[in-house]
Amino acid sequence: MNRTLVVTLIILLVLILAGAGYLIFQNQKLIKQFAGQNASLSPVSSPQVSPESSISPSPSPSPSPKHSVLEVQENIEAAINSQNTQALVGYMQKPKVNFIIMSSSCCEPMTPDDAVFQLDYAKEGVPFDFNQNTTLVKNLKSKNERLANAYIGISKSKEYLVAFTLNSDNQITQVEVSVSYKLYDQ
Repeated sequence: MNRTLVVTLIILLVLILAGAGYLIFQNQKLIKQFAGQNASLSPVSSPQVSPESSISPSPSPSPSPKHSVLEVQENIEAAINSQNTQALVGYMQKPKVNFIIMSSSCCEPMTPDDAVFQLDYAKEGVPFDFNQNTTLVKNLKSKNERLANAYIGISKSKEYLVAFTLNSDNQITQVEVSVSYKLYDQ
């Protein structure tokens, strides 16, 4: 009995080591593959560096890259509907973004990380329709000053609303959520 147990443990150990070796090998292949992709993409996407900027002894903080309105809107829609709201942090104004929960005393301006955490408030409304040409969205924008320039999503299954206001740099400056678009007294 003891001999069988030892043999079984040795076989299991060999299998575990073989599996770990295989996973490490696959991981190294993926790393090389991604490194190759990044190397082929870098010349296209990297900015040109002038000789005087490469001499600078300390790196200067670079402003966040400016995104197009369409890119930001597509990312808002994808992040909300996939419930991966953490992806929106990079599109939010730093250091604070306004966050409003309609018909509540919540909230003070907050960090982007806190704002995406608060977006869980609207997760029951997923999926959202972000068609800005619907009669409902047009009415909400025309009758509510806070929503006039917002990118609005209306729940397809409930009455939830999410609205994102962008500044001139296409950064999210305000997020507004509501359990019902009817609270805006159309």
